[in-house]
Amino acid sequence: MRIKEPLGYCMKTNNVQKVLPVIYLPLTLVILLLDHLYAGADPVNFLKYSVMLTLCFTALFIKKETHEQKWMAASFLFIVFADFFLVFGADPTNHINLYSYDLNRVPFGPIGFLLAYLCLIAAYQKNFKLGKAEVITAIIITCICACVLVSLLPYLNGMLLIGILIFGIVLGYMVWSAICTIFRGYYKKSLAYIIALSASLMFICDLGVAFSNIYPACAGQFVPWMQNIIWGSYIPGWMLLVFIISDESHSRHRA
Repeated sequence: MRIKEPLGYCMKTNNVQKVLPVIYLPLTLVILLLDHLYAGADPVNFLKYSVMLTLCFTALFIKKETHEQKWMAASFLFIVFADFFLVFGADPTNHINLYSYDLNRVPFGPIGFLLAYLCLIAAYQKNFKLGKAEVITAIIITCICACVLVSLLPYLNGMLLIGILIFGIVLGYMVWSAICTIFRGYYKKSLAYIIALSASLMFICDLGVAFSNIYPACAGQFVPWMQNIIWGSYIPGWMLLVFIISDESHSRHRA
């Protein structure tokens, strides 16, 4: 049964939710600035990885009462796993270059993100249905993914093309499922909007990653403005997921 939230309903925030933006939004701005001042420097990339580790620890230690919260928290384990291989498997000299890696030589990074997104899909699938809003959302996301694929297709071949297709399908389905939580009524409407925003930021980040690794104008070099797009969406996107996990009345059924 769909339960309508009262008019003027405002989501109550707890201490964790109040602290998260105060810490991680300034950290994101610092990282964006450092990427321009010290492009590709190892200490900056260590800072990036440390930020994701702290988000992971926060997500794991938050008290969780629903299976959906546990699925969301599990996704962080795969994210820090993936980031580890993207950091330390970037090149033979072991230099950190978090999002400039050989997709064919270092498969653990993309695999980690795939597993993380599968965890999120499991969390966002409640009250699955295909209504008009869901279909329109699917068409929009499919068109965006198709445009990106067409732009990158001349530079894709073999296993890389297959990998990109698989990753794109899982990523697209994840962000579609997240946005559709707004229409399906399982999560509180206010929380569903945050879920949709979190997934959309992850989507933007991964599109940036695709261009930074494959598109000739960006691939094989450190492009600060592209890194700003990636990290300016990556950290806030996953910070919002911790915000969601820490919500104390996670679904309408608990509101």
